Amino acid sequence: MADKKSSGSMFDMFQKFGENLSLPKPDIENVVSYHRKNIQALQDAVSATTTGAQGMMSKQREQLEEGLAEITEMVQGINATSSPKQVVTDQVAFAKKSFEKTIKNATELGEIAKDTGSESFNILKDRMQEGVQEIRDSIGKKEG
Repeated sequence: MADKKSSGSMFDMFQKFGENLSLPKPDIENVVSYHRKNIQALQDAVSATTTGAQGMMSKQREQLEEGLAEITEMVQGINATSSPKQVVTDQVAFAKKSFEKTIKNATELGEIAKDTGSESFNILKDRMQEGVQEIRDSIGKKEG
């Protein structure tokens, strides 16, 4: 029994010590609101990234379909009466066209990826800046 009384008084002593320090008590509603905004920013960034990834997949599918159509057209254009020289000339032209198309396609995909990354980054950066300002504002209110 003496142990309970002494441990209770020890707890009381620490509680009174904390009360005497007059430490600021956090405004739970502000804390929850702050984190809710952070979570919303993360959701928005993920949504932007998902939309960008879907756009990239759609563009890749389109590029693949175009490439297969061009290959099919080239193969159908070659017939048994074509001279070997003409076949090689057509293949060289096709290879050149394919290389140029590959560069163009890679550039387009790179732009989509860059834009998506920038959008997601900006969402998070803006939220971080808002959060810092919110902290500054809350400190200013307590000092004033």
